[in-house]
Amino acid sequence: MPDEIDRAQVFNEQCLDAMITRSRLRPASAPSLYFCQFCYLAIPDERRHALPGVTTCARCQLILERRANQ
Repeated sequence: MPDEIDRAQVFNEQCLDAMITRSRLRPASAPSLYFCQFCYLAIPDERRHALPGVTTCARCQLILERRANQ
């Protein structure tokens, strides 16, 4: 029998899957940046090619997503 924590984990996984799907389907309105708009470190080529229109490095994106979930 699932408890409250199990239901919360399932909900979080569903939200994450939805965000990933939306980001992949979103047309790139601008080319990917070479440097993160927050920390100014180089964005790896793999990330820029995998997510057209990306503006942040993976570390800064993770921080933004965690803040959005709070």
